[in-house]
Amino acid sequence: MKSTFLRNNPYYIRLLLLSFLCSLALLYRVITTHSIDFTFLLWNLFLAILPLFLSKIIRYNSKVQASKPTLTVFFIFWLLFLPNSPYIITDFIHLETGKSTMWVDLFMLFIFALNGVLLGALSMIDIFHFLTKKYTQKIANYTLFTTCYLSGFGIFIGRFLRFNSWDIIARPKILFYCLYKCLFLWEAWVWTIGFGSFMWISFLVLKPIMRATKQNTP
Repeated sequence: MKSTFLRNNPYYIRLLLLSFLCSLALLYRVITTHSIDFTFLLWNLFLAILPLFLSKIIRYNSKVQASKPTLTVFFIFWLLFLPNSPYIITDFIHLETGKSTMWVDLFMLFIFALNGVLLGALSMIDIFHFLTKKYTQKIANYTLFTTCYLSGFGIFIGRFLRFNSWDIIARPKILFYCLYKCLFLWEAWVWTIGFGSFMWISFLVLKPIMRATKQNTP
């Protein structure tokens, strides 16, 4: 059963290989520099995987689909954690030019960021198929389009205001106060539009590739 699933979904093997490559690159960096500066990337990668895990449950778990309250909870959590996938792109802020390890760091950050973007796009494809099946393709497209820009805003408050997905429970008052203040910051709008557009384009690019891959799978 597992082999059939992997055969019908070869991109999982590629994602596993890419994640393994991320770990190898980080391990090489730690060994050669005797520094654990970038080990936070493993935590960020774990957070980037969560949206795909949640979207698989939403798409394939019939018990979750059968209960509206449960489905709503899973969808809200998916929405809250989705920004963590492309968020890894912002970790390029830690790249220091001029250091002897610059090229190693650049390669490492690139593959971690690539993995995060792919995980996020695949998760959105899951939700797209679920919404298309349950409602219509038009509703699915509108929902994901809106989700991309909400996630873009989430990336902004995560990187610059240092909020986490769980702060909506841990620090709701200060979070919503800062969200209100952000509405009047042009930087927030620029980042929201920029990252939201990037996520939407990533989704549009990967969706037909995934469809073609499945069609060509024997």
